[in-house]
Amino acid sequence: MAQTFGAQSSQSSCAQSSRAQSSRERLNHLLDLAAQGPEGRTALLGELAGLLVDWPADYAQAMRAPFEALFEKTARETDRFGRAAVAPTLSGHDELPVALLNEFFLDAPASLRAEILKRNDALDADATEPAPARADGEALVGAARRTVNGAFAEVFARALSLRRPLAQAILDDASGEALAVACKGAGLDRAAYSAVALMAGCPPSQLAGYDAIPDAAAGRLTRFWQERG
Repeated sequence: MAQTFGAQSSQSSCAQSSRAQSSRERLNHLLDLAAQGPEGRTALLGELAGLLVDWPADYAQAMRAPFEALFEKTARETDRFGRAAVAPTLSGHDELPVALLNEFFLDAPASLRAEILKRNDALDADATEPAPARADGEALVGAARRTVNGAFAEVFARALSLRRPLAQAILDDASGEALAVACKGAGLDRAAYSAVALMAGCPPSQLAGYDAIPDAAAGRLTRFWQERG
């Protein structure tokens, strides 16, 4: 009986060791992809997305943190085409942290954008939660009217405390939703937003989207963009 128990214990230890080795090997494989430049990062992003939305039963939950950290870092380093390819696979997965989903907002389909806004809006208010940097709507509109030769993105970036490439990506969003989120999150009222949106080239039909965006969601997503530095 003791020998049988010892054999079972040994087999259990071996199985646990095998599972741990498997997760380490997978992490090493993913790290190898990360070292292969832009092409490897796109493949890496897809593999990480698949892993996180279909977490293996034999992987400890404690292992999610390093994979999520690698996923977030890879998303930031991957181009918008790579993020757009992966974004649809993230819909309907409440187990994914909101911060990870926020990385994909600008490249996400409408359904995932709606989820991201809803989840940001549902977060419990925290007294220690920093507010997004506020923009002076009147000053922004005045400065925008004086810009020439496509300099509006630079003015917009400074006013909302955003990096210039990120500000450009927000302005380039064909739906106009990202601009509405950023303007509302930075405290621009309806009139200031409308003026900015029209100067940015948004058609009048898109202006109604501003009112449908929850205040809390707009604030959290805008702060997320501002903190990307």
